[in-house]
Amino acid sequence: MFSLLGIDEKEAREKFGFLLDALAHGPPPHAGMAFGFDRLAMILAGAPSIRDVIAFPKTATASDLMSGAPSGVPKEQLDELFVKNTAEPKQLSEELSTT
Repeated sequence: MFSLLGIDEKEAREKFGFLLDALAHGPPPHAGMAFGFDRLAMILAGAPSIRDVIAFPKTATASDLMSGAPSGVPKEQLDELFVKNTAEPKQLSEELSTT
């Protein structure tokens, strides 16, 4: 699949290594279909936030500790999408390390 998207094996490992490692053990038992049980659990528990009932919530800064997201974006990709990164590299790495 990655080769069709023009992503070589090294880049796929850098961006999606956590997922490739997980899928090496087979597909999830639910075959990737989600039925919204976490939202139902939130409603039944009377929780104000879905993060209170979800097994692996993102942090308050929206970082994902399991996948290491967000990660850096190559300058070529930003240029392709006409996006300008205004954060200083040091400032960005400090923000990500405090999550």
